[in-house]
Amino acid sequence: MGSSNISIKHLVIAIIVMAIFFYAGYGLVNDKAKENTIPTREEVLKKSLLFEAMNILDPVKADEFYKMLYSTSLNEDGTINDEILSKFLLSVRAWFENNLGNIFMHASDESVNEYGKHSLNVLNTLLDSDPTGVYCFNVLYPGVLGNFDIPKLKEDTKKLTYKGSYLISIAESINQKVKVDRLPVEQVKEVISSINEKMAEKYGDAYYIEDPQELAKQPSLECNTRRDFYKHVMELDTHLSAEVIRYLHKPE
Repeated sequence: MGSSNISIKHLVIAIIVMAIFFYAGYGLVNDKAKENTIPTREEVLKKSLLFEAMNILDPVKADEFYKMLYSTSLNEDGTINDEILSKFLLSVRAWFENNLGNIFMHASDESVNEYGKHSLNVLNTLLDSDPTGVYCFNVLYPGVLGNFDIPKLKEDTKKLTYKGSYLISIAESINQKVKVDRLPVEQVKEVISSINEKMAEKYGDAYYIEDPQELAKQPSLECNTRRDFYKHVMELDTHLSAEVIRYLHKPE
């Protein structure tokens, strides 16, 4: 039976999914920088799905972030400080990265599975754009093989933005105090081990490599294994797939 260990690579996927939404909101930075105006709270909510979901989950923290943005966005000459705007969106993303595990613990199966579907969609989109896997790899591990193509990523983000409603679904399911029936941890670990075994049979020992420098030697293999793993997860019973995703992102 394959190992049930949580691979750091799955955490990399979680981070890049949040990064995709950061870039989706990045258009607001550019637009407002050109206009030399500070975006209103409503504009930020409309443009950034991350901020909108945070506003549902933690309105106090969301207000704190926006006040920080509003009070520091202008340069001395009155022009917009797009660096501050960028840091604001990055701060929102960081909040989700730090809280994703706890969020999944209290989100409905449907909402968690939407995250899984979105993760798969992100990987499909990156690989469709460049089947060699170099583009996908550079997005997952920027600076190891090369820097990611920002214009290309922005274009691909347009294909993914509408899928982002799952973030709101997660926030709303937590707000509604949806009851989550947890499965025994050993059962979930056994399923993950089974998937890992299938993946190792298909890809060999390379599947278990975690060193980014080594992974860079086979960028297509790395991205395809991540995609295939999520395919296996999403083929499970809906409750079991949600529990696997929760386990992969369990809080420290």
